Amino acid sequence: MGEVMGKRELKKIQARKKIMEAALQQFRENGFQTASVADIMKTADMGLGTFYNYFSSKEDILYCFLDSLAGQLKEHLMSLKEQSRAAILQDMFLTMAKLIAENRFVLPLFLSVGDRAEAGHGGHEHSGHAPAFMDMFLQLVKEGQASGEFRQDISAELITELFHSLFQAAAFSSLKLSFEENISMKLQIIIDGICVK
Repeated sequence: MGEVMGKRELKKIQARKKIMEAALQQFRENGFQTASVADIMKTADMGLGTFYNYFSSKEDILYCFLDSLAGQLKEHLMSLKEQSRAAILQDMFLTMAKLIAENRFVLPLFLSVGDRAEAGHGGHEHSGHAPAFMDMFLQLVKEGQASGEFRQDISAELITELFHSLFQAAAFSSLKLSFEENISMKLQIIIDGICVK
């Protein structure tokens, strides 16, 4: 009986993964708004109704993917050695910028997660997980302040919000810079501004 359940669970995991991969392919090729559930399921070579056994909407897939990116970033944080908080913060932020640059379709959701959480839109099962990005940055800022590396006259929350706003500023920038270059330059200005001289 356990072996049958194991095979059934494995099949569900594989089906969910296949739908997720097909959706991400559609989002990258056609954009989130243009891609339909029918397109996703056609790419996955599965029946349309099967989608709703695993996801409630296209947005649900984005939240799951955002959770996955947060997990990758957390793993990256664990791999960093004992460096200054500024160096770790900069490395983490540039890694996040790279992940978002590779998956631009997730940017609008990434920019809105703070607003959703603060506004109390907790109806979505992933709305509490997505701000994990900012929680990581907030923790690093607080550690930097506690060690005396970062200025303490500015709240850690305000600094973290400023970091988050860099993504929006870079996304709508008219400068002749890539998204990642834009983030990198703006990030350096903030790091310089929060470090104790």
